[in-house]
Amino acid sequence: MIIVPVSGGKDSQVVLSLALKTGKPLVCVHQNTGFDHPDTYAQLKAMESFYGITIEHTVSKYDGMLGYLKHAKYFPNSSARGCTEKLKQRPFAKWLIDKGLNKDNCEIWFGMRSDESKVRADKYGAIADDDLFTLGDVAAFYNGGKMKEIGAIPCRLPIVSWNTEQIFDYIEQEGAPLNPLYGRGHHRVGCYPCLLSRKAEWKAAGQDPTGQRHLEAMIALEDQWKAENNPRKFIKVHRVWDVRDFLAGKDVRELANEECGYCSI
Repeated sequence: MIIVPVSGGKDSQVVLSLALKTGKPLVCVHQNTGFDHPDTYAQLKAMESFYGITIEHTVSKYDGMLGYLKHAKYFPNSSARGCTEKLKQRPFAKWLIDKGLNKDNCEIWFGMRSDESKVRADKYGAIADDDLFTLGDVAAFYNGGKMKEIGAIPCRLPIVSWNTEQIFDYIEQEGAPLNPLYGRGHHRVGCYPCLLSRKAEWKAAGQDPTGQRHLEAMIALEDQWKAENNPRKFIKVHRVWDVRDFLAGKDVRELANEECGYCSI
C-alpha cells in the first residue's frame, strides 16, 4: 500500500497521480491544521473527484492552529517549530498507528523537491527519485518511544529531482484541477499563511479576506499576551517583520526562505 500525504498543493498532487499509476492500493491523507485557505479545502474535494479517491484528514487535539497558539502561548518561529509536531506529526503518527500501518504493509510517498530552495537542495540533492529511506529519516520525531515501528516505514521522494515547470506541465497535461492560490501569487499552499513562509506569501495573505482574518486573529493574541506580560508574545516569523505591515499594504524587505521543509509537500 502507498500512503500519500496531500497538502492541496501541486507537488503532492503529482505524487498522488504517480502513485495511482502504479496500480497499487493507495490511501491519501491531509494533515489538517484548520488553518488552510478555503480554496485549498475546495481543491482537495476537486482532487477527490478528478482522481476518484478519498482523502482522509488527520486532526489535532488543539482545534487547529489558532487553538494551538492559545495553548502554547507563543508563535512558532525558525528556532521553535512546535506547530509542525503538534498539528502534523503527532496526528499523522496516531493515524498510522490506528490503521495498523508499519514497514511490512505500506510505504509513504512525499512530495519534497530539491529545487525548491538552497536548504532543500542541500538536504535532498543527493536523493534519487526511487531511493528508499525511512519515516524516521524524514523527521527524528518518529524514532522515539512507541513510534519506533512507524519510524521504520519506508519512504520515497518520487519527484525530488523535478523542477517547478515540470510539475505545472504535468498537471496541465493531465487536465487536472490546480489550486487557484497559485494564480494569485502564492508559491506554496498549506497553513494560510505558514508562520515560516516568505514575505511574498504573507503579503498575498494580507490582501486576501481569509488571510486578513487569520492575521487579525494572531495580532489579537499578540496584543492579549502583551497585556499579560508574556515574554514570548511576538509574532517573530522573521526578525524585522511586523505583521501589521502586511495588513496595511506596506512593502517589507524580503529575507531568505526559512519555511519548514516538512510542510512543503
